[in-house]
Amino acid sequence: MNPTPNAKEVRYTMVGILLGLFLAALDQTIVSTAMPRIVGELKGAEYYAWVTTSYLLTSTVSAPIFGRLTELFSRKAILLWAVGLFLLGSALSGLSQNMAELILFRGLQGVGGGALFALALTTIAVLFPPRERGRLAGAFGAIFGLSSAVGPWLGGLLTDHLSWRWVFYINMPVGAVALWFILRYMPRLKPAHREPFDFLGAFLLVLWTVPLMLAFSWGGSTYPWGSPVVLGLLLGAGVGLGVWVASQLRSPHPLFDLSLFRIPTFSLSALASFFYGPAFLGAVAFLPLYLQVVKGVSASQSGVTVLPLTFGVILGSVGGGQLAARHGRYKGLVLGSALFLLGIFLLFHFLLRADTPLWLAVFLFFLTGLGLGPAQSLLNIAAQNDVPMHRLGSATSAVQFMRQIGATMGVAFLGTVLAGALSDHLKAAFPQGAAGAPVLARGGEGMALDLDREFARLEDLLARALRGDEAAYRALLQDPMVPKAYLQGLSPGGIPARFAALKEEVRAALAGDEAARRALLQDPTLPEDLKAFLRAPRGALGPEAVEAALAQAEARALEEATRQAVAGLEAAKARLKEALSFGITEALRQIFLYSALFILGALFFVLLLPDRELKGRPAPVE
Repeated sequence: MNPTPNAKEVRYTMVGILLGLFLAALDQTIVSTAMPRIVGELKGAEYYAWVTTSYLLTSTVSAPIFGRLTELFSRKAILLWAVGLFLLGSALSGLSQNMAELILFRGLQGVGGGALFALALTTIAVLFPPRERGRLAGAFGAIFGLSSAVGPWLGGLLTDHLSWRWVFYINMPVGAVALWFILRYMPRLKPAHREPFDFLGAFLLVLWTVPLMLAFSWGGSTYPWGSPVVLGLLLGAGVGLGVWVASQLRSPHPLFDLSLFRIPTFSLSALASFFYGPAFLGAVAFLPLYLQVVKGVSASQSGVTVLPLTFGVILGSVGGGQLAARHGRYKGLVLGSALFLLGIFLLFHFLLRADTPLWLAVFLFFLTGLGLGPAQSLLNIAAQNDVPMHRLGSATSAVQFMRQIGATMGVAFLGTVLAGALSDHLKAAFPQGAAGAPVLARGGEGMALDLDREFARLEDLLARALRGDEAAYRALLQDPMVPKAYLQGLSPGGIPARFAALKEEVRAALAGDEAARRALLQDPTLPEDLKAFLRAPRGALGPEAVEAALAQAEARALEEATRQAVAGLEAAKARLKEALSFGITEALRQIFLYSALFILGALFFVLLLPDRELKGRPAPVE
């Protein structure tokens, strides 16, 4: 038996847990705005999506594994390991020298991040009985809402004023404080008895989860949905799932006790969470696109503009949690929030336009957060209510796992909807095809949203490349935002290299090479003042006059080429902005309609959910 922790231990343990949870939630959003700068420095644009995918894969898989470990070992020791792995991954990610290292270390960071999600919820379930957990719902809702709003803004701020590496280094001081609180105040919370860990079950879990996540991460973006790669991954995931279920049924001490699905409150809460995952991310993940591209809000200001969504989540979570704690019931609150959210998503679908007033959109953001808040935590509390204490870690992490799998599947589908709408509008804006249009990554993978800044960067690179800057020329060749039509007019060395060759031809023509003179006079790109020199009698001009004329012609050619390049980019930016504005608006209207369908799926299982009273702490198993 564990001694009952005192109020001070519980209070300060909660501080450490919430700080760790905030870091794990923040890291899902803070990196996206830094990705263009990361790719520019580390190169390897073809591995762009893997930086996000590696974190997603490992965080999803680690949650149920660490959830089971809390049932077998000291919860304090496992939580310290999780925070340590997260901080180690953060430090190494910041020190990365190439994309391969960053992808590897982001995966390590994801192991710690996924474990933190599962362990935080499990530890709180051990420290507080179900009815009291409702009072903490606001804290969890606030953390998830705050990280969604602050992450992109903070990532942009650190990248612009310090370095993209501080997106990872910022975790170190906050994580150290969390580590100290946990180490100093958290009780050990040892399990009542020990069982062997199911290594085969953990391996088979990875074997079917990773292909499933990869299929939905790559489908519709890296590979078509019907491609052999995606279909092969889905088939492998299906076979792996069957083998994993068989192993869990046969194992005397399985990684996850499938008999928990016989408990209605657990199984129905987990299934409802599966549909809430994509509804939540569908509502939140694509809103910055609308704010920044359609409404012209800067990347840093968009974080402030989404704050009403955060306030709505906090208010909904706190209010729902307090009501659940006071009345001891959860079903009515979850049901009411789902119906409210359904209405808000349908309002978004019918009201959202490119010219929708910003104040109305922000007000709808607040209402969306208000509807999302209660379900974030109450479904976890409902799932834990009837689960025996010795399987509390597995049950809690399973709900998180179901939400994450649902979110990955749903957002992949919604990303395909967004990509399709953008593709249609880009084709209409750039009828000449891909040669004239910038290449944009899928919205969830770091699409460049600040178009003014991006095009200013491209204009600077083009001007430098035309002046002969080799580094700028190479950067343009690797940049997916540069229309291919501009690359065709560029050459190594720029205008100076072109005029270096031209000078030799002009000197030869002035020295008496008649073939060179005729070729130059027929060259439509040769400036007229140089052609006038070539038509003059031989020897009429001295060498100094020729060199001066060539220098002046080079300066004018450079100025004209730069002017034309900038004008072309400005025209492309204007067309791109218009196409993106209408494309994103139409895509978001469809996304909110699909999010409403996801809420209907969650609503179905919430309706079936037993309306049990939240009880006290389950009796621990001896």
